[in-house]
Amino acid sequence: MASHHHADIVILGAGIAGLWLHARLRSQGYNALLLETHAVGGGQSIASQGIIHSGLKYAFAGKVNKLAKSISAMPDRWRACLNGTGELDLSATDVSTQSQILMIPSGLMGGLVKLVTKKVLGGQVREIPKSEWPNDIVRSGFKGQLVYMDEPVLNVPSLVRALCTPYHDSIRRIEWDDVSFDGKDLHIGKHTITADHFIFTAAGNNHAIATSLGHDTGLKTQARPLRMGMLRPAPFALYAHLVGQSDKPVATITTHKDKDGTLVWYLGGGVAERAKESDPLEVYKSTIKGLTKYLPKLDLSNVQWNSLPIDRFEGKSDKEGWMPDTPVIHSHGTYHYCWPTKLTFSPLLADKVFAFIGKPSSKQANWNFLEKAPYASAVWDKDDDWTNTAAG
Repeated sequence: MASHHHADIVILGAGIAGLWLHARLRSQGYNALLLETHAVGGGQSIASQGIIHSGLKYAFAGKVNKLAKSISAMPDRWRACLNGTGELDLSATDVSTQSQILMIPSGLMGGLVKLVTKKVLGGQVREIPKSEWPNDIVRSGFKGQLVYMDEPVLNVPSLVRALCTPYHDSIRRIEWDDVSFDGKDLHIGKHTITADHFIFTAAGNNHAIATSLGHDTGLKTQARPLRMGMLRPAPFALYAHLVGQSDKPVATITTHKDKDGTLVWYLGGGVAERAKESDPLEVYKSTIKGLTKYLPKLDLSNVQWNSLPIDRFEGKSDKEGWMPDTPVIHSHGTYHYCWPTKLTFSPLLADKVFAFIGKPSSKQANWNFLEKAPYASAVWDKDDDWTNTAAG
């Protein structure tokens, strides 16, 4: 049976950016609907390491720019939400650690980190005295400096649920083949939904959708590939950037628990900066090389390895290979294609949307005629493709 419904805002794409915007809208009385074609939190979001970046890693690399300054305000804004006192209540989110650390080998960078961060970024940045080093890092054989970064690491699946749970009644799953657009109308099978604005937060699919609707004039996007690494069981919990001699850390390590409670190191940074089609062995060998240099006393002889090929999609940067300084929105009338650039920037993307939408309507719609959207599974919970040796 055909039906007609109205929404103030329809969002397509239930990653962190779409979930954050949807929660902000609903918390302020908007009749908002969030649609997803697969699983809530899937794609780039579930593949994220969950780091709320402070911008420090760009500053210490000598790139004290708009990007570093834009990111520097984000941890405080997120922390207010995680404490239940911010624009959203994210107190149900599992905070894996309150801060990443920089691991800087002896003789590298000297006092540049402290000088740059204190003068330009500020924040809770300090060198950790050796007497306060975690015992696991001492036993690993690391020699150099440890710098506290004031950037929390979140368990992304728990963040997804914290954003979703209060407003799950208006987060729904659709089949893309059933969808068509006609001006202010969205057709899903026999159902028609009229909206004041359509917001696309579907990352890699945004450009193709804009092209299919004739909205791509002037739209420029970029994909930056990664092949993320994983190893289990991790020797201990570690959340760190291993500082190298370029603008990219040798590795960025976050720690997660799989469905069986086993510790997993999720490996980004330099070891992951390669074509997603590249041989996983390149990631494993690069990781072993880096860990052998930084943590020489680690025993990795009994760990298993895995990797995850992904593309990061975002608006085109003016500088080749770099991410944009802020979230990017490409608008065509009441259709808006959005890229947060980083998980950290999701609040800023919502700010940009609130700058052009009107006031909320007075009534919430009932979306029960659409299917509920399931949650995505964590990437480290997948049992496929784990190997016992880095030689394959």
